[in-house]
Amino acid sequence: MLATLRAIAESVSQQANLDGALVCFVKMVKDAMNTQCCSIYFADYSQDNFVLMATEGLNPDAVGKFRIGFTEGLVGLVAQREEAINIAFAKSHPRFKLSPEVNEEGYNAFLSVPVVHQKKVLGVIVVQQKMARVFSQDEESFLITLSAQLASQLAHAEIKEVLRQDESSHQTSVLKGVSSAPGISIGKAFVVIPKLNFKSIELTKNSDVNEQRRLFTQAVAATRKEFSTLSMTLSDSIPQEALAVFDVYQQLLDAKSLGHNVEAQLQEGWCAKSALKIVIERLVAQFNEMQDPYIKERAVDVKDIGLRVLHHLVNTEHAIKDYPENTILIAHTLTPAMLAEVPNERLVGVVSINGSANSHASILTRAMGVPAIWGIEDLPLLQFDSKEMILDAFSGRLYISPSQMLIDEYTELQYQDNLLNNRFLEEQALPAITLDGEHISLLLNAGLELNTQQNSAHICDGVGLYRTEAWFMQKGQFPSQQEQEKWYREVLSSYYPNPVVMRTLDIGGDKVLDYFNITEENPFLGWRGIRISLDHPELFLDQLKAMLKANIGLGNLKIMLPMISGTDEVEESLALFNQAYYKLSEAFPEQLIEKPDIGIMLEVPSSVFMLPEWSRKVDFCSVGSNDLTQYLLAVDRANARVADLFNPYHPAVLRVLNNIANECEHYELPFSLCGELGGDPEGAILLIAMGYRRLSMNLSSLNKVKWVLRRLNVSDMEQLLSECLAQPNAKQVLRLTRNFMIEHQLGNLFYTPK
Repeated sequence: MLATLRAIAESVSQQANLDGALVCFVKMVKDAMNTQCCSIYFADYSQDNFVLMATEGLNPDAVGKFRIGFTEGLVGLVAQREEAINIAFAKSHPRFKLSPEVNEEGYNAFLSVPVVHQKKVLGVIVVQQKMARVFSQDEESFLITLSAQLASQLAHAEIKEVLRQDESSHQTSVLKGVSSAPGISIGKAFVVIPKLNFKSIELTKNSDVNEQRRLFTQAVAATRKEFSTLSMTLSDSIPQEALAVFDVYQQLLDAKSLGHNVEAQLQEGWCAKSALKIVIERLVAQFNEMQDPYIKERAVDVKDIGLRVLHHLVNTEHAIKDYPENTILIAHTLTPAMLAEVPNERLVGVVSINGSANSHASILTRAMGVPAIWGIEDLPLLQFDSKEMILDAFSGRLYISPSQMLIDEYTELQYQDNLLNNRFLEEQALPAITLDGEHISLLLNAGLELNTQQNSAHICDGVGLYRTEAWFMQKGQFPSQQEQEKWYREVLSSYYPNPVVMRTLDIGGDKVLDYFNITEENPFLGWRGIRISLDHPELFLDQLKAMLKANIGLGNLKIMLPMISGTDEVEESLALFNQAYYKLSEAFPEQLIEKPDIGIMLEVPSSVFMLPEWSRKVDFCSVGSNDLTQYLLAVDRANARVADLFNPYHPAVLRVLNNIANECEHYELPFSLCGELGGDPEGAILLIAMGYRRLSMNLSSLNKVKWVLRRLNVSDMEQLLSECLAQPNAKQVLRLTRNFMIEHQLGNLFYTPK
């Protein structure tokens, strides 16, 4: 059965369009299950019904025409229950609905399963047979497995088809993702070349055969040169007989092997990438069908050669491209390097297929104030390239090929959003004091943007989190102590006399160094943060010494230790800090080396319960609400599949944050919060009600939070908190906070999509 499942999935994925994929699907399922009828219905949510999309066994004329309501018939029942229905006499079921137009009167046995993707019912698969019988458990299991395997594939194909149809009819397509950095941008897509595979290539036509032939020939030549270089490089280190593989590769690139086949596809009107895809997938399928193991292995070689040619094809196309004036950057997985390559004045928005709104790359876009959406449906990215788009990062919507009416509407929304931001800017130099006189220290989370620190010093009360790893990520090797000292001195001087809390090197998880690769199955629960520093004391001591030397004559440095989970880590870190301090004091007796406050980040659940002991060892603590939420809820915040489960307004998270504030006040341990929650006005309100008086956030959030706090009383916030802590879920909490904002005339902060 496994081989059959794979064969069906592979065949469906190779179809050029949705109709072809579904026709292939129902035929292969019917044959595999040795039954007389297989049909697939797709959900049309605009009309609240299912439409027959493909069938082998029912009336073919009904395809695309026959519809049945969401609550009608056995098809509707399967979707409502979201589980399989397996009955011997379909007509005897009370929900059976006779539909003469599909000609199903002769069938009795009925087995149906829903097609569900990301909690959404996409459609229903039905197999039927004339003989009255209950399908076996193996048959039912096979169909359920097939549905689960192909749900994302069919969703993928469905969206591709919608995009293609909308392009030809000049209609607008809308995709939904997770809102990250808020805002609206209107521009043109620039796709960062993804990790290529043939699935990422959408079959498209191109009438300029000569140009497509030139591109293909150029890509083959580049691939030949690549193989020649590889062969020469390896000639001294591997036997000559092993090098013969490159001769085989060169032969496969010959016109007789690959060229003629691709030329035939070009003549049929396919573009070079599509022609290559068709030929390579066909050859791979042929090799895979061979019985001889040696010949079968050649499928790997053919695929490798095809991908290399494809890579050169795509690179050739992109080499002549420049970033549009209003670039909406689209990537499979966004990295800081991708953002750095786009001129700041041209970057207006970001869409990342992979990742989530709480990944570190997402935090970077918020720090830059660039609207961003995460977790869009996984699509062939190159299909987006150069398309006009509207990115609505308030509601998490991406409009492809928008109409002029929609552009005009969003241009007006942009204007209104800018007016609101101007109101925030008018008060940015004023103190963050509530109506009842409570002063709240608003600090910056800094370090991600290495060039903008100096510009923000006058509008904040200091830096609550300086991410030193940002410097390390810009280098090709570990920076020297002298280099680090220079960087840290520049930052400390920029914010003097306000405090700067520098976090020691915090890599691991989704923050990697190119020159210090960490490969782990579960990186967020692995070797990261203080664990790396303690395992490499030479690096840790260098960083501590650089910080201490940079602080000479200034005295505004505080040092914070990340990812602390146990007392041993606190004690080892403090011992190394004292070692660095005394070594420097001995080396520079003429200098006054100050001992800065040492604090810890509370981001691991165990740390919450260790405050009684740690309060006697450290000078302060700061809650890293992003990781703390991740670990409390067991949700990988970089995983788009579970992004909806990551919610800092979850009652468990709020109750833990409240307990931390109470514990710190009891033990007289200074505390703050430096996670993304503090940069959200509703989050800041709840935190202040808990007792937090120091909140650290991105620059783009600071002015908004300050503006809101200056219009509220802490006593009102405390009343709201008591209600929120009693709620059973995050949805109820957010309903209360939203109503609170509206009641206090702050409803204009909310964006309501149409």
